[in-house]
Amino acid sequence: MPRFPRWWFWAAVVIPAVITAVGLVVQTPGIERTVEAEARKATTQGDLVVDGRDVTISGIPVEQAAKVEHEVEAATGVRDVSVVDPELAPMRFSFIANEITVTGSTEQQAWRDQFVRAMSKQTHGRTLIDETKTQRGTDFPITTKAAEAVVALLSQQPETMTVDVKPGRVTVAGVIADEDRRKAIVAVFKRLFGDKTVIDQTKTKE
Repeated sequence: MPRFPRWWFWAAVVIPAVITAVGLVVQTPGIERTVEAEARKATTQGDLVVDGRDVTISGIPVEQAAKVEHEVEAATGVRDVSVVDPELAPMRFSFIANEITVTGSTEQQAWRDQFVRAMSKQTHGRTLIDETKTQRGTDFPITTKAAEAVVALLSQQPETMTVDVKPGRVTVAGVIADEDRRKAIVAVFKRLFGDKTVIDQTKTKE
């Protein structure tokens, strides 16, 4: 006869282990629902995916990502937060005669509307032609404030100019009548975006 009957093993070892496992399976969805509710209280933006106590956020503009991440990190029950960055789509500003044409894309119509409204206040009477679009998983490669600064500066220049923006690169091109003014415009761009980011393709009239 064995030292301990078989039922003892089941009662003392196997059954508690099964109960614990079942408890974990049942408990995890409850934890995730609680964490998601608290994260939603912290921010109404973006799409949230909750895995245990970890939260992944997608569908937010780049310029608001740090703020949203900080808000969700402070939510009760949240252990870790990661943000899925959108693709930064190329963007172009074209300044021709009395028109300013802007191209690019962002994920949500509301972001696009806000971006375009901000630029339209800086046109100095020129017509803003909005050729931006909404496209899932994308965002503008510069902040709203930077876009306002570009429009405010170049809308006051009489020459035809273009600004092409890609992640980590801003290319300024155009023929400017006065060398001092050309240098001043390029200097503003370098202060705004950084020396290494700006590619100067401007020229003076010969």
